[in-house]
Amino acid sequence: MKQFAWFSLCRVALPALLAAVVGSGCFWVTTKSEGKSLRHDVNDLSGRVTEKENDLTGKVNELKGVLDEATKVLKRNSADLGADVDQLRSDVRNANGLVTSINASINELRAAHDSYRKQSDARLDALDQRLTQLESGKPASNASPDELWKLGSAAFESARYTDALDIFKRLYVAFPTHERADDAMYFRGQCYTNLKDWEKAIGAYQLLQEKFPDGPLTDDGLYFAALAAQNLKLCSEARAYLSVIKTKHPKSNVIKQATDLDAQLKKDAKTKAKCSS
Repeated sequence: MKQFAWFSLCRVALPALLAAVVGSGCFWVTTKSEGKSLRHDVNDLSGRVTEKENDLTGKVNELKGVLDEATKVLKRNSADLGADVDQLRSDVRNANGLVTSINASINELRAAHDSYRKQSDARLDALDQRLTQLESGKPASNASPDELWKLGSAAFESARYTDALDIFKRLYVAFPTHERADDAMYFRGQCYTNLKDWEKAIGAYQLLQEKFPDGPLTDDGLYFAALAAQNLKLCSEARAYLSVIKTKHPKSNVIKQATDLDAQLKKDAKTKAKCSS
């Protein structure tokens, strides 16, 4: 390095020195041995520079390879990341669709539950009313004909004839065409019969005859009307009811009883204590 530095100094200072020598008339010549030494130093320095350049070139190429590989990895990762993002977006869309479907199902279930609850509440209210009716034995204002019939029958069987009278009357007045309307009229007459209210009993059986002349219980009603008239000593009226049974209901299940009662009334007609008419 000292030789190289010296050589560099000579390259700078030599032209000036030569000019000075020439100008002054002096001349200086580098010895042969010094020239060889200088050339050796220059060649050594050039080799070292070349070696450094080759080393640096290798390192640059290595660094370039690393950068190229990193670029490839980055591009590949970017592509994979893009695919993952697309998949994630698809999953999010599917999840949103599933959430929407679940929400719709929940809303339907809520609507169905509300409807069922309202219907259940209405049924429970109706059951409460019916239970109250059964416990009290009195029908509600909106009772159906079947309910009236059940309540009236229960009252009759329990010998609550006054309650039964009202219930049976409600049935045939409110539902005159119902299949139980004539039954209600008949059992109303039975209530009066059991209460021994003979005149009202006759009135109930006569109403049955007028409204349902061919009803299945009309002939029975006529027979009980005759019995009520007999208790009132109205023998002629009693025989008239029995006559209707014989003429219009010849196959009646009470035809024998009617015949026997008519014979008895005919005999009693001669006794004022038993028949006033």
